[in-house]
Order: sequence, then C-alpha cells, then structure tokens
Amino acid sequence: MKKCFVFLAVATSLAGTCYAQDKPTTKKEQQARQKQTKVQPAPAAQVKQEQKKLPIVKFSMGMLESGRIDPGYMGTPAMVAIDALEKMTSVKKGEFESTADYNTRRSAALAGKFFGDSSIDDVFAFVAPTSKGGKYSSGLRYEFNADTGDVNLYVLPASSKYMTLNGIGAPDYTTNRREGKGLDQFELSTKIESNRTYQGGNAYGATVTVEKTRMSRVGIAANRLHFLSFERDWTYSNPTIASQFKMENSRAAKELPALKALIVMKLADPYILYNFKHVEPKRDNPVDISVQEKFFAGDVIGIVFYSGLTGEIFARLPETFGKPAPKLESVPEDKLVSQ
Repeated sequence: MKKCFVFLAVATSLAGTCYAQDKPTTKKEQQARQKQTKVQPAPAAQVKQEQKKLPIVKFSMGMLESGRIDPGYMGTPAMVAIDALEKMTSVKKGEFESTADYNTRRSAALAGKFFGDSSIDDVFAFVAPTSKGGKYSSGLRYEFNADTGDVNLYVLPASSKYMTLNGIGAPDYTTNRREGKGLDQFELSTKIESNRTYQGGNAYGATVTVEKTRMSRVGIAANRLHFLSFERDWTYSNPTIASQFKMENSRAAKELPALKALIVMKLADPYILYNFKHVEPKRDNPVDISVQEKFFAGDVIGIVFYSGLTGEIFARLPETFGKPAPKLESVPEDKLVSQ
C-alpha cells in the first residue's frame, strides 16, 4: 500500500508529492543517516599571536667607539621612558611629613630602577628625527649642495628664551610650579590622542566647522649645549653649520633621506619639565589644538649623526665625542730625562 505525504519545503514549495514506502528502513540505513546528519564541531578559533616586543638595548658609550652604530638600534623609547620616570619622580610630600623625612623618602625612590635596569644616573640616548632644510626651522637638519657635494648638518634648538615652559601638566603643579627658561629644546615624539570636528559660531551668527585635535609630545629641554656657540632662537634665517663633509651625489641620494641622529644626555633634577599649548580656533583658521608636552631635563653631552642604512657615523658633536681615548706610548726608562 502506498501512502501520500504533503510537504511544505523551506526553499521550494512541493505539494502532493507521493513516495512509495515498499520496505522499512534498515538499521544500517538509520546509522548511515545519523552519521551524515551528525553535527560537525566548529573549527577552532585562530589564536591571534601578539607581536613580540623588541628588547630595549641599554646605551653605553662603547657603542660609539667603533665608528658605527647598529642601524636597527631604537635608542630609548621616549614616551615609554618618560611615563616610567614620571611615576618614580612624582613623590608628594605628606601633610604631616617633615621635610627631612620627605627628602629621605624621595631620595630612596630616585635610587631605584625606573626603566628596565636603568636608573636616573645612567646615560640615555634618543634617536631623534632628522629632516631636510636648515633655514627658518629648528631641530636636527641637513642640506646637500649637488654642485659641490657638500653635506651641511645643523643642530638648531628651539629655545625657551622668549617663552617660559609653564609647568602645566605636572602632577604637583598646584603646589610646585616647575618652570623652565632659556633651555635648548628638541622634539622627540608626537602622538595624536584624539581628533574630531564640531560647529563653532560667533555672536553674529556665523558658523564654521572646527577641527579639534589633542596631542601629546615628548622632547628634551636641556641646559644650554656647550658645543653650540650661536645665539638661540625659535627659527633660524641664517643657521650656523654644525658639521660639513663631502659625499658623492649618488650616495647622498640614498643616505641623506635615511639619516639618523642620536642625542645622548644625562638626566638632572627636576628630571621632567612640563608645558601646555593651546591654539584657539578662528574663522579664517578653524583649528582647535591642545598639546601637552613633557621634556626630559638635564644635560646633552653629545650628538651623533649616522647612516640609517649602514650605521656609519658621519659626524660627532663635539668632534671627540664617543671616540676611544688615545693610547699613551710608553717611554723606555733610558730615554727618561730627570729634571
């Protein structure tokens, strides 16, 4: 006997379809169907492998003696190091703590390690941006004269001679306003924290779209560099050449765009200086910019310009910086002259 079933399919509509049921389903067929319809386990989710952080190589003066620096050397990561330094130096005086006890506690904190195995008494080296152009700018620069083959290197600090670092942003700003004036400044790293737009207007009903940007910046605010004798300014219309040498045009085309500089310094109290800048938006310049700056404070003891391709050192400031001490020749005893 045949039985007729009516099915309503999901994908296609089938009505009045008849199936003959001549024999019951065998046990093997049932097992085969169960095996086919068995839910397959979902594939295991791929585990995202975190990128390994490169180890931080501690700087030593011996790294400069060979006349070559590893092109992959990253120096001290400025933003990470200054955050670590800030945590160690922001020791606040307690309400009922004597000055003597506070100074003892602060000295103990400063004696520890703040960045890997580095302490505030170590020498730090920062890889600084080096770009083309010396006139009307500041920072570490280069120029190339294709007719003469001269490479001119410039070290042009932005100076706080005319504007004091205001100290805004320091953890103890309300109780201890640390300000800096007449310091040689170099930018190391800038980060955009946020960027958005909003509608601005004035009393006359005019509206304009304003771009609002918040940035953080890390740099160096050092005591006046002793090996730079020229007058400081924010920009330089007639910059003084720090170092000059010859280079073939074909090589300069490869080397100079990859030029690197290393600023080597010793930290000194107060270790960090702070500054805050704000640009108010105007109708003809609709930008709202705020920059929180933190500077390593101390003394720059030398600057090295080197190849980002081979690591060859092109210039040292001062000229003897990082060079091995000359070996003294021993004088035979019979040549000594008594006085």
